Amino acid sequence: MSETDNSTPRFSSFELARQASIERNLFIHACIRAAVKWLRLLVLRGARFARRIAAEQRRRSAIRQLKALDDRTLRDIGLHRGEIEFAVRNGVAARARRNLRPERRNSAPPRQRAA
Repeated sequence: MSETDNSTPRFSSFELARQASIERNLFIHACIRAAVKWLRLLVLRGARFARRIAAEQRRRSAIRQLKALDDRTLRDIGLHRGEIEFAVRNGVAARARRNLRPERRNSAPPRQRAA
């Protein structure tokens, strides 16, 4: 009986070095892609955090400016002193929001005009 060798063919040292170089380059590229993806995520989250901080600083500045006004000026604007922070953070005075709620609940669809 003849003995057959079913194993993979043997590569020359040049071919082994070439395959190792290819594998190494693929690994390096995969690592670079992962690092770029991670850095991109880090930058995007950092930018989002910075925007949130800036927005909060603008809100606090607006609150400070409104609290510096006298009661008559606040009344002209349509605010009470206790509603300043709510109005700055939500964009609508608490009274105006309370007045809108019943209208929304009870509003019927508009009637069509007879032709």
